[in-house]
Amino acid sequence: MAGLYNHAGLKISNTKLQLVEIFSDPSQVRLENLNEVVFAEQIDFKNDKAVKILAQLQSAFDEIRINKPLKSSMLSFALSLELFYVVHLPFEKTLLRQDAEAEFKWEYSILFPFVNTDELIIQYQEVEKNNIFQHETALVYGIERKYLKLLKNFCEKNNLKLGYIDNVHLSAERALKTCSDFLERGLRLSVYLSKCSFSMILTLDDKLLYQKIFKPVKPAEAGKLVRNELNNLNLRKELIQGAYVSGDVPIESYIGELNFYSGMNFTIFNPFDKITPGPGIKNSPLFLQRYNTFSSAAGIAYRIS
Repeated sequence: MAGLYNHAGLKISNTKLQLVEIFSDPSQVRLENLNEVVFAEQIDFKNDKAVKILAQLQSAFDEIRINKPLKSSMLSFALSLELFYVVHLPFEKTLLRQDAEAEFKWEYSILFPFVNTDELIIQYQEVEKNNIFQHETALVYGIERKYLKLLKNFCEKNNLKLGYIDNVHLSAERALKTCSDFLERGLRLSVYLSKCSFSMILTLDDKLLYQKIFKPVKPAEAGKLVRNELNNLNLRKELIQGAYVSGDVPIESYIGELNFYSGMNFTIFNPFDKITPGPGIKNSPLFLQRYNTFSSAAGIAYRIS
């Protein structure tokens, strides 16, 4: 994270906002702002009107800024997993990008017939043939255009530049790189737990291989789900060299079951391991005790490309 800049990341769930703001210069990355605000009423992204959602976001954001104004001119967002349609599909590298996107939209129309594909923004990550997947594939991410428009309007109202948008698990993955026990080489597994969904990501040599989103599970079911999914992929746990977990539920209630049924040792990582806390932050309970819940907001704040 070289350079001289301020960047703020905002994680939005249906219950709260979480903010991480950093300052970077050639000598350090400093944590400038760390805060969260719980909504007075939960947001129903699927059914609430945009004007209501914007009002709730603005009220919570104003509360954050009253506590400590932002220095950043750009704001990036980590959004809940349930707002994304994520699929892993075969991919022909010879296809032009517009042809590939047309093919993916056709696949989406079959897999998600209740979604208007004309209203989807689609991006994809190519996955080269490897020891796990014997053919070229692509991880495809779709999100409804209305959410991007909502965030654009939010930024314009607050005189901020809209930066990046990711799902909360991809954002948390970026925060891993600042951990003291980060594994860059080899096969890595990470899990993201929330009240609304459960997500698994596999990376090889820090390159994204696989993401799958499931319905939320109870602690006793989490480890079994990981074990079963690895079996479905014909992937032996011995090949995985690092396993990490983050999320916005009490991770401690899951970790024992995850470890027992998967046969691995999951790490509850700290996204601020290598970040210098600014004045007033180093003694905050959010920084000292609830750091893992900020993995997504931190990861999207660390994103510069």
